[in-house]
Amino acid sequence: MQTDKLDINIHIGAHKTASTHLQRLLLRNAARLSAKGCAYFGPNRLRHDLRLPPLCVDRPANERVIAPLVSDLRNAAARGQNLVVSEENILGTTRADIIARADRLYPDADGQITRFLRLVGGRNATLYMAVRSPLSFINSAYVQQIKGGNLCDFETYVAGFDPPALRWSELVVRLLACPGVGRLVIWRFEDYAQVLPDILRHLLGAQAAAGLRLSSTPHQVGSSARAIEHARARLNADPALNPKTVVTEAEQLYPKSAQWPGPDAFGADVMAAGQQSYAHDLQALRAMARVTFLAPGAERKPGSRANRA
Repeated sequence: MQTDKLDINIHIGAHKTASTHLQRLLLRNAARLSAKGCAYFGPNRLRHDLRLPPLCVDRPANERVIAPLVSDLRNAAARGQNLVVSEENILGTTRADIIARADRLYPDADGQITRFLRLVGGRNATLYMAVRSPLSFINSAYVQQIKGGNLCDFETYVAGFDPPALRWSELVVRLLACPGVGRLVIWRFEDYAQVLPDILRHLLGAQAAAGLRLSSTPHQVGSSARAIEHARARLNADPALNPKTVVTEAEQLYPKSAQWPGPDAFGADVMAAGQQSYAHDLQALRAMARVTFLAPGAERKPGSRANRA
């Protein structure tokens, strides 16, 4: 592995915070961005020809697996391009034992970030991450597992962690301590549509972000509670059916809507308390050194320009 280091901007998600929308926007404009000095590497390549090795463990094969990505990153850096990587699975996945443990969100994220930066030779990396009310986040992550065919009940999903105790600030402290991480740029998922132009200016640089055509803000629609109930009943009646296919068919019958809302695992009182905890956690994030918090109409912190390679 070469010893010269790379400055990289890494959008790490989190899951269920409009990451797919941002990635599709960047992919649609990849050629235009490249012409303006910005090289984008997203899931369309990082899960295929430039695939990442498992970042949960150190193993000799990791360097061989990641070598094509490292080569492309170095070639882009040699051309003077700003390096932008977007892949929320660098943090982990929505699987129950990976997304949270005890009172920690993404308990292995700091190790995964450290391994990724070591493998690619990253230095002074800027991490970009959206946060979301933790209870809403966990509820959405659970539904994502359902959509993937894992129809476990909610109590089983959260058995290994305490949703009301989860704090983004605890995760951010660990990420800032990773060797090679310079700072974090953070925004609320709830503000995504409003702060998207700011996200792009920080992530891409002002010149590359200028003039990008922003589409509406779609989101991946989750499953309705009625669809989940229907899918479980069908699988109980015939376990040989493909769970993902059954869920898809159930969503078509009972699409998430006012008539068929999504599952509400926590209830109004718990959600209200969770919102208060989330508000306090946001205050802690805003006060952290080496964190730039993007908010609608907010003034930028001094020195908050995009990290350019």
